[in-house]
Amino acid sequence: MINTKNAFFGMVRTICSLAVLTSLMYSSKLHVNINHPVYDYLDRLATQGLLPSYLNDTLPLKRDYIVQMLSKLNQQREELSDMDQALLDYYLADYRYELQNALYFKIPDNHNAYHPFTSKHHIKDRIKDVFSFQAQQENHHLVVYEKDKNLVWFDIGGMARYEMKNSDGRIPYSYKYKLSVLLGDHFIAYSDADLYAMIYNAGFDEKPKEFKGGFPVNHEGFYGFDHELSFDYAHAYIQYSSSVGNFAIVTEPLKWGNANNPIILSNNVPPFAMVSWDKRLARSRFSFFHGTILPADSIGLDNESLITYAAKYLVGHRWELSISDKLHIAFTEMLVYGGRDPELVYFIPNIFLWPVQHNMTSQGEDNIIWFVEVEYFPSPGLKLYGTFMIDDLRTSQMFNDWYNNRWAFQVGTHLTGIIQSFPTDIKLEFTAARPWVYTHRIPQYGTYTHNGRTLGFYPGPNSQLINIENRWWLSTRTRLMINYDQLKWGEKPKSEESDIYDFGNDSNHDYSNVNPDYHNKTGWLIGNINTNRTLRISWEYQLSNVLEFILGVSHSWGVDDSANWVSVQINVDY
Repeated sequence: MINTKNAFFGMVRTICSLAVLTSLMYSSKLHVNINHPVYDYLDRLATQGLLPSYLNDTLPLKRDYIVQMLSKLNQQREELSDMDQALLDYYLADYRYELQNALYFKIPDNHNAYHPFTSKHHIKDRIKDVFSFQAQQENHHLVVYEKDKNLVWFDIGGMARYEMKNSDGRIPYSYKYKLSVLLGDHFIAYSDADLYAMIYNAGFDEKPKEFKGGFPVNHEGFYGFDHELSFDYAHAYIQYSSSVGNFAIVTEPLKWGNANNPIILSNNVPPFAMVSWDKRLARSRFSFFHGTILPADSIGLDNESLITYAAKYLVGHRWELSISDKLHIAFTEMLVYGGRDPELVYFIPNIFLWPVQHNMTSQGEDNIIWFVEVEYFPSPGLKLYGTFMIDDLRTSQMFNDWYNNRWAFQVGTHLTGIIQSFPTDIKLEFTAARPWVYTHRIPQYGTYTHNGRTLGFYPGPNSQLINIENRWWLSTRTRLMINYDQLKWGEKPKSEESDIYDFGNDSNHDYSNVNPDYHNKTGWLIGNINTNRTLRISWEYQLSNVLEFILGVSHSWGVDDSANWVSVQINVDY
């Protein structure tokens, strides 16, 4: 048993140097948060050709799969740069549970649990941890219980950020808890809650970036600010894993797609509850869920009575396949339906949804969308990728400007490994969504939205986006990111504000509400064309194993006039 930091570091280094990480001690299927930087690291090395079968376009992934990929890299660490080797050891250290027959390094001898309140010494020790950094040390946990293959991890965290837009300032902040429970090889229970708030003045009332929709509450402000806005989210899952796959009841952020701003599923919406199943086989993965989502508008019986919502459900299944080391493909089918009880047939994971929905309703109330993805690796350090979406398409009108050709596409390239000693990622993406994509003729329960926000591409229909991103790993504790966006979108011309017709720029609207003059004149962008450009620079620095510092500056210009942003943020994860 390892009970000191030095022993722990030594064990990690020894294991890494001997390259024996392929046989895992335990198999933990806890989910890895979709924003964890390990995804960027693995994606970059996969593009360099070091992880040819790595499938990372359906997030979140599970810890056992992440550690398998890290172990494969460790077997070929001589092909990694010094920086990438250091980053590998940095990420490996956090998978002690999967790799070593050892208890958490803070657990005393002859014990199975640890928390900082057993003595004054432990309290002082944990306070010191807040301000110390060890590159090859597992993430800290506030409370730990580990015995055999059972564990409990309890963590707390939060963030505080000061933002200035031009001359206006505000402070968003949050509190968070995380509880992870593993019982044997099969059962997992996880829960967390994020409690957000923002104090601000009336001139700076736009929602912070953490807001994904929901029901914000306004309060009286304090500390010199006039207002306070609060909102919150909770995530949880109960999962049973076996040889036939992972079964779960879950609500958590999802990301489906191979782009920075995917058109399939993005983290643009609040979490929604679902039942799910997924299974990996060799070089492929199948994923399925059936979830409950919210329409954009409530149905109020009257102003004084209970507000209700139309029943609305989302079904998705997805098959990813690594055909060869150079070619990966994926097919996704999504279906939105509602206005009735859940349909049992839509709970069959492997059923082809397109013909089924033809026989479910007589008027086409159910909305089905297809997505096809391709990733191609022509040479080490270069990846080409793209996604094609079909919401509705008539082959006879395919190359015409018919308004009901509702489709979108996305293409991108990922270039990395230009300078081995200075790990960098360059991504260039272009996305175009025709007017009326994601919409439906029955907007109450047929649109591809949740709580009024688009489930896929965040700008919605009738838009185009150019995104350029560059990331540098300056050290194990430092990253620099530069991001440029050019967003174009169409909307109803101001001269036609009183017109009853839409211009296909709102995912929540009825696609049949189109001006007859545009039936065969609907191009990629219609109406009044707006353009916004944004340049963002972000510097992330790991102050300690508990504290992270983020400095961000940005400049935007376009239809919304110009704006300069500066933000300083501290993240706490304990």
